[in-house]
Amino acid sequence: MVVANVVLLATSDWDHPLWTNKQHVACALAELGHRVLYVDSLGVRGPRVDRSDSGRILRRLRRGFRGPRKVRSGVWVISPLVLPGQTRGWAGLLNRWSLNLSLLLADLVLDLRRPLLWTFNPQTRAYLNLNRFHAAVYLCVDRIQAQPGMPVLPLEEAERDLCSRVNALFTTSPELQASLGPLNAGSHGFGNVADAVHFGHALQADLPRPVDWPATKGPVLIFIGAIDAYKLDLNMLEALIERTPHWTYLFIGPVGETDPSTDVSTWKRFPHVHQLGPRPYASLPAYLAHADVALLPLQINDYTRHMYPMKFFEYLAAGRPVVATAIPSLREQRDVALLCEPEVSAFEAAIQQALAGEGPSLERRLERAQRHTYRTRTQAMLDFLSRHGLMPEKPLAPQAPRFFHLCTQLGRTHLSAQLRLALLRVLESLGQQQWAEHWLRRWLVREPFNITLLNDLARRRFAQGDHREGRRLIERVWKEDGEAEILHQLLFRRRCPPGRCIDQLAMLDELASSTVLPMHHVGCCRRTYTDRAIDVNDVSALRRGVEKLEVILTQLESDPDTYRCLQPKRKNRAKLLISVHLTRLRALMALKDTAALNRAAFDLLASARRYDPFAIDRITAISMPLSVMGCLTIAAVMAWHADDPPRFDAVVDEMERLCKAFHADRFDVMSGETHADHRGFADAVVAMLQPCRWRASEPSARPSMHQLVEPVQLVFFSDLRRERAAKAQSFLQSLGSC
Repeated sequence: MVVANVVLLATSDWDHPLWTNKQHVACALAELGHRVLYVDSLGVRGPRVDRSDSGRILRRLRRGFRGPRKVRSGVWVISPLVLPGQTRGWAGLLNRWSLNLSLLLADLVLDLRRPLLWTFNPQTRAYLNLNRFHAAVYLCVDRIQAQPGMPVLPLEEAERDLCSRVNALFTTSPELQASLGPLNAGSHGFGNVADAVHFGHALQADLPRPVDWPATKGPVLIFIGAIDAYKLDLNMLEALIERTPHWTYLFIGPVGETDPSTDVSTWKRFPHVHQLGPRPYASLPAYLAHADVALLPLQINDYTRHMYPMKFFEYLAAGRPVVATAIPSLREQRDVALLCEPEVSAFEAAIQQALAGEGPSLERRLERAQRHTYRTRTQAMLDFLSRHGLMPEKPLAPQAPRFFHLCTQLGRTHLSAQLRLALLRVLESLGQQQWAEHWLRRWLVREPFNITLLNDLARRRFAQGDHREGRRLIERVWKEDGEAEILHQLLFRRRCPPGRCIDQLAMLDELASSTVLPMHHVGCCRRTYTDRAIDVNDVSALRRGVEKLEVILTQLESDPDTYRCLQPKRKNRAKLLISVHLTRLRALMALKDTAALNRAAFDLLASARRYDPFAIDRITAISMPLSVMGCLTIAAVMAWHADDPPRFDAVVDEMERLCKAFHADRFDVMSGETHADHRGFADAVVAMLQPCRWRASEPSARPSMHQLVEPVQLVFFSDLRRERAAKAQSFLQSLGSC
């Protein structure tokens, strides 16, 4: 099992008396073997001048200067000092600094490595850079902006922006999924759940009544939760209470915590109504055990239409008959509860039916509750993340955020290594290379897992032509650290040693043979190897590169998750697939192997038909038109060369489909963040190839070679324009001579 470190950004404090999804998800993650850093609420609105908010502020001030406190096995809590609800200006800047400092101190204590960000806060991007985490998940459990006193428009904008940026989006109700799901390729609705084990204690026959249980006559109807006017239909409820004096009503929970306008003072005139206020979470099953019916009398409004009440499954787990308002999320649960409109007569009739035992059976209610537990749902969410490559791989890599990197950079081991490497450079400047390497190896005998020293030795091995040992050293770094910084330098910095292209080919071929490095590293090595072979026109290396690229393509195509990979950029398998296709096509063009190029064009068209920009990481998708359209341009040319109008039409159709997708609203936010005009590139290619269509019945309408020169030029985007034109002419002429 892969053990992940999770930074959970909550919207409620850990010690809040009414536990919600945030606390339960943290516990479920810990029970499944992961380490969780729970971040108390940062606040999504400004504070109110009342006792509740004043008390919360005082508690935060006391805890803000403490480090992470362990609250249970695998769960630690921090309470950053922040100004609630402030995300802009100097206050927002202070809040960001305070949160980052708290995370830095937590990392110093807990050694968090490569964390997964699991956030419930729609304003997360105002506090943290998502790209600095291994992956980011937004779990949306309700429409928080519909609560009273919330800054609606800022929250709306922040949430939509967050949904478009995270790697995965989970929602708990059909309405939330319908409104937010289209914003993210990794969206999935999981529904709400409950702590079935805890509330299942209500089924114990010998469970004593709580000491504060009121003296009651007749059936007891219970409601547990926050009593707020924006959620509960208080008018209907009061009318029901007045109409049924023979029933006892028991309310457990705070009044007006979220909605200060809540007024239930008129209930005092009813002797059969008992308000006990908040009660400890551990005692709630005892209250449910002695109640006859559990109530969920909600209004139907913008907030409740998007919610999926957790207490519904808590009631089921306790074995109580449930009478609830038929909000959208509960309509699929009609077989385990009595659902009705928020009307007095409807609720009264449903309660009478429940008291008469005419509702859903106890067995059915308990079976449904067991299927909706935090453990099972959290495991399903983790399985989803694993399928899409978002869970950390073994070993855990070092922290990505800058404030975590700071810990590494200021660590004694790193500073000591840097000092020693400076001494080695002095020795080398004096012509003592042998002594420098001698001392480096001696230090590694004492510190075999010092990543800084291992990277330096690997760089030396490659520079001296010992590629096999260099590869083994990089594999060693990967096993120990989960990252290979030097590998990125070798792949993406042209002037990184070795300098000669023939040495680079040997080095990249050795690295690509690794069975230890992950696919995205091996694939990049093989692509870079083939690109270098194209640069020097090494026929033997080109053929070897094509052969190995085809192996990688087979591996990627056989993985059903390649086309729905949510990993970002260089780690994205869909991006790697298209990049490998493009490199393979360019290599075959350099080899002038028309037959193989034609087969590769067929393979590419099949892949393009499966490729859906909406199914992969959004930031990655908007950066791919250059590669996708380049590949399809060559596929179109090969269809033209084969005098196959239907295939040409199929290629252009795919280009039009993808071009339309790249212009979708969901990519608008990212379009300006890429280094090139990807949308403009796609538009240009489609505009060039659309007029080239012809019918088999009109062979004279087949476009001339000169009509295809300009689009083919775009495939050689790394060269100067005049060189591209020459290459395009040469390539088309080679096809014509076959």
